[in-house]
Amino acid sequence: MEATIDYEPIVTKLLEKSREGRLNWEKDPLGQFACRIEGEYVFTSKTTEDGYGLTMEDSEGNVIFSITAEQDVVFAEPKQEELFNMLRDIYQLARKKALNVDEKIATAAGLLDRV
Repeated sequence: MEATIDYEPIVTKLLEKSREGRLNWEKDPLGQFACRIEGEYVFTSKTTEDGYGLTMEDSEGNVIFSITAEQDVVFAEPKQEELFNMLRDIYQLARKKALNVDEKIATAAGLLDRV
């Protein structure tokens, strides 16, 4: 019997907190986006060749879980599509926060108004 990790609740909570803007996502040197939770855990969101990935590590750098979801034309199971959508949304929210996308777009729009 294979041991499995029930990561869905933590991924759901991470997505909720990201949507609320309560997590401090930062871009790391590898171009991935990471957030630290009170110095205890680090979540890293990244793109893969065909989808998205999420890793959770403890304060000692041990990987608690690492998951990926690839985009399919037709998903075999609804759970696969749900996971893909959650990982995609986390990545997009992390990127938006880490790169200050809204602020930069507003600044660029203001500069364009002056041209």
